Amino acid sequence: MKQRPNILLIVMDATRFDYLSAYGYPCENTPNLDRLAQDGILFERAFASAPWTPPSHASLFTGTYPSRHGVDVNENLFLNEENRTIAEILSENGYRTFGVLPDAHLSSDRGFHKGFQEYLELWRIPYLYPEYDWNDCLMRNLLFGRDKRTYYTNRVIQRWLRVNWRGTDPFFIFLNYKTAHNQYQPPRAFKRRFEITPGPGVDMRKVKYYSRAGGYPYMARRFEMTEEELAILKSWYVGAIAYMDFRLGELIQSLKEAGAYENTLIIVTADHGENFGEHHLAYHMFCLYESLIHVPLIMSWPAGLPHGRGVPGLVSLTDVVPTLVDLLRLEGAGDDIQGTSLVPFDGRQYHDHVFAEFGRPHYMLKRLQTRFPGDDFSLFDKGLRCIRTEQFKLIVGSDGTEEFYDLATDPGEICNLSGAQPKAAAELRENLAEWGYSTENFTSNGKEPQENESVRRSLEKLGYF
Repeated sequence: MKQRPNILLIVMDATRFDYLSAYGYPCENTPNLDRLAQDGILFERAFASAPWTPPSHASLFTGTYPSRHGVDVNENLFLNEENRTIAEILSENGYRTFGVLPDAHLSSDRGFHKGFQEYLELWRIPYLYPEYDWNDCLMRNLLFGRDKRTYYTNRVIQRWLRVNWRGTDPFFIFLNYKTAHNQYQPPRAFKRRFEITPGPGVDMRKVKYYSRAGGYPYMARRFEMTEEELAILKSWYVGAIAYMDFRLGELIQSLKEAGAYENTLIIVTADHGENFGEHHLAYHMFCLYESLIHVPLIMSWPAGLPHGRGVPGLVSLTDVVPTLVDLLRLEGAGDDIQGTSLVPFDGRQYHDHVFAEFGRPHYMLKRLQTRFPGDDFSLFDKGLRCIRTEQFKLIVGSDGTEEFYDLATDPGEICNLSGAQPKAAAELRENLAEWGYSTENFTSNGKEPQENESVRRSLEKLGYF
């Protein structure tokens, strides 16, 4: 390798793989991702290690599962110093590292800044950085509708490239696009482009309430949603994804204009998906169904990777760190990585099993009970672990519950076959237990995390408080 590539890691927050035209969604809402996949590698079955933002990003950054890195274990949401991140590895190997964050989930208060030489947290004070054309961003919000700082994120990165990159030392840029996260309100042009016109029986007050904050009362069965009402929400969500794809195309064009595109490894993924009534669930958290953990993963490096290749085998977001370490021949990665390198991207069977975890959400449920008094959320008071093979999936709850699905015949995970296929379930149960024993080395004080007021305000806007 003559010159190490730049790396651009993009997380499209809360983005389901099956809502992208790159993965077969019936309308063309991600043309830039489609082209990126044609120029690179599309992983058909990639899985997040957790169903929500902090633990999933921690796995993406460290190449380890939650039981190892500790985020979302015993109510801990902090990435402690023992964890070694890809930003640290790259920084120590000559990369300039830059992260841009739209909200507080991945804040420096929680330790996610480790290894980044610059880490801009755009949520702390709106338009905190005047050198990044905040007035332009504010006017766009007023004229076109808010986008959860996605346009502003691009402006920050474009300016950073103009000021800092000279074509010599490679860069590592991480960013998170948040537009698809609830509330599902993309800029107006994108919302109108995909929006379904409400029929006469649709209660739009209910639809807007669900979008804003009512997904939790919906899960507690305070009210029901018709298929048409859910379809309107989904159409807004599709518009949000299309908007992020538009901004992705803008960012790629900036790389081309800077002369950086050909030697930039672009990785696009999601930290988790989203529920729209499946299993009577909304938003994310509280489950490990495919709607949340099956995520997109596309890698493109025009000068260094195969073009137009699809990889059908099971892969995990824990595989991204070891893949980068292997591909770039980096040093200092350590021995704690649990993922597998995907190099040379030959489509072989990388994993017999992939795993995902969700910690018992006691503190989250306390907040929901305070916010929605009278609603019963006790059904969700359990931790979850799952093991998934090419065909089967086993989900085990901390309360002793068990779900077993044959994904070949039941991709929607509707028919729980627990007890109906005892031999296959027992094998997965044994493998899950063996894996669990091998990963658990994190301990915390078990105390509820104390967020400062600025973090709390940011998370309130996303529905977490």
